[in-house]
Amino acid sequence: MTFTKLHTPKGTRDYLPPEVENYRHIENSLRKNFKLWGYQEIRSPTIEFVEALSTGVGSELVDSMFKFQDFDGKIVALRPEMTAPVARIITTRMASTPEPIRLFYICNVFRYSQTYVERGREFWQAGVELVGCKTPEADGEILALLISSLKKVGLKEVRVDVGHASLLKDLLKATGLNEEKKSILQNLLGYRNEARLENFMDQNKLPPKLRETFLQLSSCRRLNEVSSVSFGSSKYGKTENHLRKLLEVKDVLADYDIENLVFFDFSLTRKIEYYTGIVFEASVPNFGLPLGGGGRYDDFIEKFGKLEIPAIGFALEIEKCLQALSAQGFQPQKREKIKILVVSKFRSVAVKAVDALHNAGVAALLDVTKSDEKKVMKYAKLAGIDYVIFVGSSFEKPVTIYDTRSGVKKNVTIETFLQHLGGSS
Repeated sequence: MTFTKLHTPKGTRDYLPPEVENYRHIENSLRKNFKLWGYQEIRSPTIEFVEALSTGVGSELVDSMFKFQDFDGKIVALRPEMTAPVARIITTRMASTPEPIRLFYICNVFRYSQTYVERGREFWQAGVELVGCKTPEADGEILALLISSLKKVGLKEVRVDVGHASLLKDLLKATGLNEEKKSILQNLLGYRNEARLENFMDQNKLPPKLRETFLQLSSCRRLNEVSSVSFGSSKYGKTENHLRKLLEVKDVLADYDIENLVFFDFSLTRKIEYYTGIVFEASVPNFGLPLGGGGRYDDFIEKFGKLEIPAIGFALEIEKCLQALSAQGFQPQKREKIKILVVSKFRSVAVKAVDALHNAGVAALLDVTKSDEKKVMKYAKLAGIDYVIFVGSSFEKPVTIYDTRSGVKKNVTIETFLQHLGGSS
């Protein structure tokens, strides 16, 4: 069969070695930082039963899943995110694990989209879940870990916008508006246009106290500013409790000395429906998309098996982090590892030499082309090889070593050469 276009499917792409190295920089930086904070890595299947992945996440995420029928007739799907798989694992495999449970993951997830402008069909996430604790300290730890992790990969001017899922839901419900008008109101809150917001609320005859509350909350930019919002009515007591929890988190952020990096956004929501408490998104200036986000989901895990356990977490999109780093002019420091090409007419001796280099922790390649010296040297320079070693009939005798960068040639034993490398590293 002849293919006229050897392209990957829409929303997917290939990653060449330099790109993979950049991805590895971010993944390794995040993995190291997550472990420093006491989080343990977890993995789940790429394919799961659609019932498990669909539980409590909302119709928008369910519609974006890639679903197909297994051989036994059951419907399975590619995971679109990792919180549902983690909830399933905790319920089925970790129910007796001491709480709080700190977990992290770095994996690929899959979502269908019409455009793939914001993200691909397949993209990589790195995230954490803090399960079994409902304190302000837990919320503060997650926000501090989020900021710390983004700084560790090299990003500057990190900021986090924080809202509260239940606070916004409860106040929108109190308006008595239909779903379409609630959506319009929420969008107006996001625009932070006070004149348009007031005009909409006047047209829809919102109660004066509720109207004032929306205006006050939409004008707040910092968490400490929400302390000035007063409801003055017992019927908003639950909502006041949400504000109190936000202020408690603010005090924890002060202890981490990051309160100046966290902003309040009353209109902020996450598209996944399981969030119940604080929600947040991370960003950097001059990059038009959030790098990731998360929130508290206290009623979610029990949907998988009646295990009532609170939780909070976040996920970062690795490609967006890489794009933001590039926009800031950051170049990941490449660890220079010496590469050596071993050439010999005596295959058994060449293999022995390569083994010796490998055992010493040196990256070594065996010449398999049987080309002449001129072609070998040309390849070595083009491929970024540091040294070419020409080995004769004996491994113990001196070998000829070419430094491809300086052009210097010398004859020494491999043992002496390795000692030289060890002293210069």
